Amino acid sequence: MPPGSVAGASASLSPAPYGQACAGCSRAKCKCFYRSDGTDCERCHRLGKTCEPALAVRKRKARSPPPPPQLLPPPVSTRLEEKLDDLVTLLRSQATEKQAQSQTQSQRQTPQSLHEGTPTSHGDSTSSLPGRENPDLVLDTAAGTVHIIRPETPPMSPSPILDDVSVHQVPDRVAQELLDSFRHVFLSTFPFVHIPATTSAAELRQQKPFLWLVIMALTTKMVAQQFAMAETIWHIISRRVVSQHFADIDLLLGVIGFASWSHYFKKDKPFMSMLSQMAVSLAFELDIHHDVPTKTLRRSRFPLPIQQSARRHPRTSEERRTMLAVFHLTSSAWSTYRKTEPLRWTPYLDDCLRILGEGRETYLDTLLATQVKCQLITNQLSCYGFNETQGAEDAKALSTILSTALLRQLDSIRQGLPAEIGSQRSAQFYLMYTELKVRESLLGRPSPADQSGLSHFQRLQDLDLVLGTVERWLAVYSEMPLSDWVGMTADVFTQFMQYFVVLFKLSILDEPGWDLQEVRRRANVFEMLDRACESVDRVPAVTGMVDAEGPRSGLFFKINCVLRDVKALFLAEMPPDLQPGAAFPSANGGSDANNMNGNVEYMDFTFSDEFLLAGHSYQQDILQPCDRSILKVTN
Repeated sequence: MPPGSVAGASASLSPAPYGQACAGCSRAKCKCFYRSDGTDCERCHRLGKTCEPALAVRKRKARSPPPPPQLLPPPVSTRLEEKLDDLVTLLRSQATEKQAQSQTQSQRQTPQSLHEGTPTSHGDSTSSLPGRENPDLVLDTAAGTVHIIRPETPPMSPSPILDDVSVHQVPDRVAQELLDSFRHVFLSTFPFVHIPATTSAAELRQQKPFLWLVIMALTTKMVAQQFAMAETIWHIISRRVVSQHFADIDLLLGVIGFASWSHYFKKDKPFMSMLSQMAVSLAFELDIHHDVPTKTLRRSRFPLPIQQSARRHPRTSEERRTMLAVFHLTSSAWSTYRKTEPLRWTPYLDDCLRILGEGRETYLDTLLATQVKCQLITNQLSCYGFNETQGAEDAKALSTILSTALLRQLDSIRQGLPAEIGSQRSAQFYLMYTELKVRESLLGRPSPADQSGLSHFQRLQDLDLVLGTVERWLAVYSEMPLSDWVGMTADVFTQFMQYFVVLFKLSILDEPGWDLQEVRRRANVFEMLDRACESVDRVPAVTGMVDAEGPRSGLFFKINCVLRDVKALFLAEMPPDLQPGAAFPSANGGSDANNMNGNVEYMDFTFSDEFLLAGHSYQQDILQPCDRSILKVTN
């Protein structure tokens, strides 16, 4: 083709717009030129193909605008405030729905159910309180947390707890006598609460109905009534505390008292450890386990100034005393059952101990502080596991240094006591028991072989000091009036039994130079057990107790059998060359000596087998042959 014709053909062609090429050129990836007549493209015309239009029109990609400048993330406090607002909105919407449902249910209730006071009616009436439906949220911007605070429950009239205890009608005169007995006997043993002398039994029932019921159950002379009140106590704990989540200082004090004297009410399973943990939960729920915060927190609702100042009041003596009582209870449960360790000691508890130790409100606060100080020492020997964290030799050396330091600390406590507290029998019990446990730990030291024999002489001195501690305890115990037996807590009863165990171990200890005849002359364990049995037999007659009818008996109507069973267990564990004879006279004419077949009836008793030997590594060298499975009263 001549060049002029090609140029003329090109001039008659027009390129297809972007995205509008025909299907053939698009598949061939060729440039598409439309002919001047507009029928087909130049390529399809040249190749003799049908020029088909494009299936879809391609679109140019829109130019994206420049990205906006990146914003900095909001601060943590702003995000927490937004979350807080969302939580408040959600809780308020749920509260509105629940309130509408409760109103619908209350309209459906029959008059008969309201009159009879069934559990359903009590539960609806208490759970529909507006104060319980709108919890208060607190934002701590420093810690970056949101706390849900238990709402303040408006006073209810009548109190549901007061309605629960109303099934037990105790005359005012009798209730006042029982309250006076509780002040004199029980609080002198464990002063976990301060009840002013001006407070009558009727006033206490109105102010603290649950504590009043526990006091009546502990001090009543009728064992059958005691068991009936215990059932009501369990009903309140399971229904009001566990099911309906009630929490106040009255319930906490009642749980502490009920658990501390749990041996009065135990059936087949011990519950002291369980209730001690419930007391810890109640204390944490009431938020009395730490000092009042000093920093200002953002709240979801802004109360009136009067309400806000009421929530920020300084800790009262009752709150501080109650927290020390919770620690005392958990330490006692650990000493008795070895299941749950004591409450962790904190600087706030140390502050409570210092303030209450001054005894500003009542001298019994100083007694409580003394008992807690003694428990802190014994807890160091049994809870903190020095022998588990150190090597064998290092642990024994540390035990020697620690024991010396603890004895000095105990002597400082004893010398700093006022005369009226030092003469208290319960203070002497705790001081001597603490000294016993510390000196007993010294017996775990190894006896190095030396030619001079000084180390063996030191060991004999340690054994004599342990025996002297037991003798001093026996002197205080023998002077205790029979009426004071009823006030002994589970912790004191555990100490009581451990003294007999240590004395029995010292009476049969095979140690060169240790005079067993001298030990039995100074303190005969079997004579002491016989005297204890005689004392326990006289307690019901002196106090006027009346046992319940049926198979279940009261504590002081069965503890005599338990002590005799312990004596039989001791006799069964004696070496053959020390079998009962002239050295071990028996008050029953040797009848206990013949009952050594091991078939001892397991009694309904409070304590575990921890107090019956061979439980601690530092005691094993004193009485190696003891079998833990035989020396057992419960479990």
